[in-house]
Amino acid sequence: MKNDDIHDVVVVGAGPAGLSAAFELTRAGLNPLVLERTPAVGDVWRNHYDGVRLNSGRYFSALAGSKFPLSAGSWPSREEVVRLLETFPARGGFSVQTNIDIAQVNYDRERDLWIITGSDGKHFESRSVVMAIGGCRIPIIPKWDGAESFPGEIIHSSKFKSAKDFSGKHVLVIGTGNSAAEIASRLTEYASSVTVSGRTPPHILPKSIFGIPLIGIGVWTRSWPSAAVDRILSFLQRTVIGDLSAYGLPYPSLPLSKQFDINNVVPILYRPFVDDVRTGRIKIVGPIQEITGRTVQAQYAMRASPNNEHTLIALEPDVIIAGTGFRTGISKLVQVPGIADEKDRSLISGDQEHKDAPRLYFIGQINPLSGLLREIRLEAERIAKKIKKQLEEGR
Repeated sequence: MKNDDIHDVVVVGAGPAGLSAAFELTRAGLNPLVLERTPAVGDVWRNHYDGVRLNSGRYFSALAGSKFPLSAGSWPSREEVVRLLETFPARGGFSVQTNIDIAQVNYDRERDLWIITGSDGKHFESRSVVMAIGGCRIPIIPKWDGAESFPGEIIHSSKFKSAKDFSGKHVLVIGTGNSAAEIASRLTEYASSVTVSGRTPPHILPKSIFGIPLIGIGVWTRSWPSAAVDRILSFLQRTVIGDLSAYGLPYPSLPLSKQFDINNVVPILYRPFVDDVRTGRIKIVGPIQEITGRTVQAQYAMRASPNNEHTLIALEPDVIIAGTGFRTGISKLVQVPGIADEKDRSLISGDQEHKDAPRLYFIGQINPLSGLLREIRLEAERIAKKIKKQLEEGR
């Protein structure tokens, strides 16, 4: 006799990854229970900052059973993405329970079941689990010396909504990722001054080549050796973007593949950032050393040279925006030893399984040059097929 309280599969998260997984699982004949911690489907993108668009382009951003219409243009907007996400359940034939914040996922070895527990104590039992929590779950703000003495506002980039909110202010943006660069560039229209502080010179690449999104090159070279792809990307940066050393952004010392492995930061694709740096609308400095009241001491440059090795520059921002990344929280969320590495990144992805975690899958953890959304679509199909087969064999 079947226990109706035990689900065949629970999907944790209803962003693009979770919705795609649920769509494919439903298409495979299963009835996924989808749990989302925000109040509404689409909130993941609904809460992004004004003006944000997909860098992967319309064609390469199709999700499971969901293509952007031609009316979305070449680079779909936040609103177009939200519209696609919020209609996903109805089109896919599944439902989503919102306001369910998952605190722990445990494996009951004796019963061969997964126990998913909410922060309110409510729990769900399932034969299989798809973790679709993404890589941007827990914002990180570094603990700078003296930060508690800063009289202004320190916020994470995930809380940034509109550049207009910073009109007339001196803003210091920390980080050299794609989001930090775009936020800094958008601020130049309204802020009195914009300074970007970074530790590592970023890779900067064109968003498209002859109208073809850079993602297209990523798809084409997906199976190529990393060294060959790195050479192509270095050539593009040097020929299309050019040398920004005179403005504080020297070429990266590590190839993109190795730098990504270290810090999981994608290249900057927002071209206005390059123009703003060249014209001086954005000033570049090195990493923060200390904060004393309103004064922020930063290294003069990202990469020290004999001329500036010990040189510091004093800044007096009104606001500090930390584009300093996220943690997934996987090691605390999923109670399986060895499921994540020292940087809290999942050691399995797609249809891979951990030896101590049967029928547990992660989707949306990999952001390759070929595009996160495209990778999600491919992973969702593989995961659904594998779970379907496993459940049939286990009955």
